[in-house]
Amino acid sequence: MENIDGYTYRAKRVVSFPMDGGTQGHYSLVSGTGNMAAGAGTNAELFHFRWTAPDIIARILEFKVTGLRASTAFAVGAIDIDLYIARSWTASGTGGTFPVLSGNNQKLDTRFGTSLMVGQRVATTAPLGVGTKTLDTQPVGTITTHSSGGFSTATPIIGSIYLPTVELFKAEIGDCQSPIHLQQNEGIVLMASVPATGVWQLKFSMTWVESPRFRT
Repeated sequence: MENIDGYTYRAKRVVSFPMDGGTQGHYSLVSGTGNMAAGAGTNAELFHFRWTAPDIIARILEFKVTGLRASTAFAVGAIDIDLYIARSWTASGTGGTFPVLSGNNQKLDTRFGTSLMVGQRVATTAPLGVGTKTLDTQPVGTITTHSSGGFSTATPIIGSIYLPTVELFKAEIGDCQSPIHLQQNEGIVLMASVPATGVWQLKFSMTWVESPRFRT
């Protein structure tokens, strides 16, 4: 919105508002895995967000990893956490639990419509079944860390594992950066590659807007 000030200088003022969700709105979710069993291995899928609504778009504004901890130490090695966009997602994955988005859950304003997301799934003690989808060749966000106590240290960690950054994706709307726009049967997937032997938990958060196609 913009307005013209006063009668002398007639300065223009611009006021920023959140993206209009139309009949839907803005939502935020914090969730996490259960105790992932040892041997989760490479490219273990931890979170599915599959969008299925035909006339509403889900626009991902931010996705963050908020913590990683081990209750049984990993073998020494690299830990990679990646966020991918999925296309042509025609069959949902399997396993895990379903974050509750019914009613007013996760709305940032009770006047917003109930979320239309029905394809969310979080791993519990084992990676999710992948379903039928095509992941982009490269991730849109990644974190690389290590299971030991630091550089040249071979002692595995039990407890919190340092993450150099927690932000896998953020759309800086004020800088004209685009959110991730999810059309019908598209989504995002969080996955991890970890060393052997560890039993661990990963926490994450995301913020998104649901709005009609014609809205920017």
